[in-house]
Amino acid sequence: MIHIPLLIGSIGSTAALIAAILAMFEKDLLKAIVLSGIESIFTAFLLVVLLAPDLLIAYVAVGLGINSVILIYALLRGERYEE
Repeated sequence: MIHIPLLIGSIGSTAALIAAILAMFEKDLLKAIVLSGIESIFTAFLLVVLLAPDLLIAYVAVGLGINSVILIYALLRGERYEE
């Protein structure tokens, strides 16, 4: 019998890994920031499956909120595309 939370956790962690790898090789920096946010969402799902609400609250605040805002602000001050 398949344990559903483990299946959801493994799918979420695999999707987070794929999003992180895609963000690493993306030339458009705005798309890389969005992919980084998607990776943070999947990691948050993994923390839900692992029943770690304290880590989830901190990760959502930093990983999705502050990190994305700071990166987009820095992107507006510089070049969008990597050479």
